[in-house]
Amino acid sequence: MAISKFKTIITVAKKELTDHMRDKRTTLLVLLLSIAMGPAILMGLGYFMSSIEQKFEKKEVFVQGETNSPALVNFMQRQDMTIKQPKPDFRALIKEGKHDAVLVIPENFSQKLVEGDAKVELVYDDTRQDTGNAAISVLRGVMRGFNQEVAAQRLTARGVSSAILRPVEVENTNLGTAAQRAAALLFIIPWITLIGCVTGCTSMAVDLGAGERERGSLEPLLMTPIAREALVLGKALAVSLYAFGIAILTLLGFALTLKFGNLPNIGGVISLSLQQYVVFFAMLATFAPAMALVQILLSTYGRTFKEGQTYAAYAIQVIALLPVVALLGQFKDATWQLFVPVLAQLMVITRILRGESVEVMHYLIPAAINITIFVVCVVIIGRLLKQEKIIFGRA
Repeated sequence: MAISKFKTIITVAKKELTDHMRDKRTTLLVLLLSIAMGPAILMGLGYFMSSIEQKFEKKEVFVQGETNSPALVNFMQRQDMTIKQPKPDFRALIKEGKHDAVLVIPENFSQKLVEGDAKVELVYDDTRQDTGNAAISVLRGVMRGFNQEVAAQRLTARGVSSAILRPVEVENTNLGTAAQRAAALLFIIPWITLIGCVTGCTSMAVDLGAGERERGSLEPLLMTPIAREALVLGKALAVSLYAFGIAILTLLGFALTLKFGNLPNIGGVISLSLQQYVVFFAMLATFAPAMALVQILLSTYGRTFKEGQTYAAYAIQVIALLPVVALLGQFKDATWQLFVPVLAQLMVITRILRGESVEVMHYLIPAAINITIFVVCVVIIGRLLKQEKIIFGRA
């Protein structure tokens, strides 16, 4: 009896996968986007990190009124900085995000410097990321260094040691590794991967729920001698296998990009072993099917495919926003996060990227939660398929 039921589940899963695969355009698009997600994200991050480093390395600064302070200009040149003239309307351009920060030196700067009342103006817009935060940091660093040099010179001229300016020497000991620093920026990788595993299953999940109600194919299907439990489990198996495929392709895209992509800013500090990829997949293996079943459950209430897709979209929004809440709340790794889907996977995968140790409970607790969600959804869907308003209710 058990063998016969298992065969029925396999048959239903095979039938649902075959039906879904007939829509070759949708299937091909989902699979291609899944494998292209890794290269797109990593290359984008690599370009971003490279552009930031280039701005720091170039040491190009915009200065207006450089002739007003030969001493400050000389200090900049000794720091191997390239001084550039800003455009006449640089203030308006900075507001539009089309110009880097500008250091404005007033005409009376040299005189005021002697009097001890010198001021310069640093013009920038911190609400615009495209105006170059690197340039702002460089200019602030320049003025900090210039102030220290001038102060040291004045003290030395009066016979006072410049060490008085540094009553306490700070020795920096950075315990963070290169991989951990990169992982802080690579937070987006597990986030987008989790969202991709969910959204990739949406079309199939909604079609197995609201789609069959709208087409009217649910009624004849339930009239067959197939037990409802076997029918639901077959659909769950089909969407789970589809979710597994998306997870594998997503990880494959990341793996190929890290190994063969020309990403010195990322590939040089992030190197994942086969074992880590297996752990990565293990976190997705229970998460993706659980979230797919949630979407099937929600879409089952929809009388049309469009309505079911709307319900599933809200679930995706919640999944996408949870990591943002964690980021804005600056949550530290804690045991309670292991009981929250998305946060649990995000925490563990990020720890893997940082090269930190992961305990057994980090796998078992999220897996148990996901399996529970999966089973609960299967039971509820089975009960819904016994209700006339679900079986016969169509728009």
